[in-house]
Amino acid sequence: MGKIKSAVITAIVALATLALFLFGVVSCALPGGVNRYNSILAGIHLGSELSGDAYAVLLPDGVISAEEYEFTVAEDSGDKAAEYREDYTAAPGGAYYVKNTVLDGYAEDGSADTAAERTAAFDALEKDVQADASILAKRFADRNLTSYSVGVLDGFAIRVAVPTNFSYASYSGSDTTSRSSDLNVASAAISYLTLGGELTLRNNEYGTRDEVSAAQQAAGSSTVTRNIISASLNVEDLFESASYYAMGGSYAVKVNLTEAGAEELSRVSAIIADTEQVSDQSIKFYVGETSVIQLTCDTQLTESSFYIGVNDAATARNYASLLNSVATGNPLAFEYSYGEVIYTTTAGGANTAMFLAIAALIALVVVMAFSVACYKKLGLMFSLMALLFSSLMIAIVYLVGTTLTIAGVFTSFMCLALFAGSNFFSFEQIRKESKAGRTIQASVKLGYKKTLTGILDTHIVLLIISIILALVCTGEAAACGMILLIGTLASYILHWFTRFMWYVTMTPARDKYKFCGFKREAIEDYE
Repeated sequence: MGKIKSAVITAIVALATLALFLFGVVSCALPGGVNRYNSILAGIHLGSELSGDAYAVLLPDGVISAEEYEFTVAEDSGDKAAEYREDYTAAPGGAYYVKNTVLDGYAEDGSADTAAERTAAFDALEKDVQADASILAKRFADRNLTSYSVGVLDGFAIRVAVPTNFSYASYSGSDTTSRSSDLNVASAAISYLTLGGELTLRNNEYGTRDEVSAAQQAAGSSTVTRNIISASLNVEDLFESASYYAMGGSYAVKVNLTEAGAEELSRVSAIIADTEQVSDQSIKFYVGETSVIQLTCDTQLTESSFYIGVNDAATARNYASLLNSVATGNPLAFEYSYGEVIYTTTAGGANTAMFLAIAALIALVVVMAFSVACYKKLGLMFSLMALLFSSLMIAIVYLVGTTLTIAGVFTSFMCLALFAGSNFFSFEQIRKESKAGRTIQASVKLGYKKTLTGILDTHIVLLIISIILALVCTGEAAACGMILLIGTLASYILHWFTRFMWYVTMTPARDKYKFCGFKREAIEDYE
């Protein structure tokens, strides 16, 4: 390769790498001081230990907090205070009050009048709340969040928490638009996954006007829907599962039916798809009295599974987790309410993410400095490849949508160590070959050949581990698996691109040994 061609290729790669790295990690104010450019790194979503939690305290219908009870009784001297005193009883522990009608529902005769009956009713209520907490924990686990928590408070309320889903840009306040969007994602997860009630399939025109429509009328609904499933069938006997599906940028909920479910849905969908009989061609999926998702029936459903498209991945995951729970016989015993979603900062402080980013930059600089000290101009070329590796890691993690956690950051460190170690392993083998008296060209060829097996085996093992983590595991382990997968592939590809750039940048050098930082001891002794 000629010197000019070598210089041109090197310049292009260097400029492209530096530009990608700067766009990837540097955020800055744009001219005029109004707008701001947020880097790719600042746009990656962060786990709860880096950006905090969003949580809500769920209260079953008929349960209120002691603060609400005491405030109402103290501040309202009229009928409402008297109503609260008459209708509510303090739960054990005193943190909550339970409506007497709820306690009466647990009594055999429909009235929990005695102290023993009320104690038994409180115990039964507490068990139902605990059972609902277990169901909610399963729903949040199916949602594939990097972290979540579900816990019972004082026996009669449930606290649920999910990551705020902030990117660093929205977390730091430099991107208010993204911040609002991220908050909506966290709130929607809590809102949908905590829905109580049975699953019903409805249509505006076809079906039976049974207790479903009665409940809607009692709630004052202007549009009364009909239950399309035969009263002789249980909904949970019709469904095998519901799962998240994504392909080519499209997102959906995949619904799998049992044999009985396929027959029933085929029957009702044939009627709903017939525009001469019904003008509403939709099957609406309700959980309790909340419409969750709907399927448009242009034709009769004849398969044992079907897909319901939605707009984005987060919504598809919410719907899939909720429907999989209620369709397989795991509805909540109660419908829950909560005042607001509360957002908390991280335990490590608001600057945890920034400190980790600084630590990552320091680690990168140390690796680059070490390479220059050991391999001179070859080290500079490797430093360029290390910048390219880091830039690609950041860009791909952002594009894939992987949530970054502290474990994910350390996984990224490991990927950088893999890339550096693979190259230094080859460099040292080449140094040994050159000390044996071979030319640089022969040393490079033989050095890469001798290290190929070890490097390839290492990358294959890590690739298998990363695929298992990404596909089999959930939450934070799956996120780390995806980062490891990206890093392993990037490391192996750029290992050979480093080999190519070594050839390109070394071509114009007169003393190729000096370029690589190698010493020709035999020649020096001769001189």
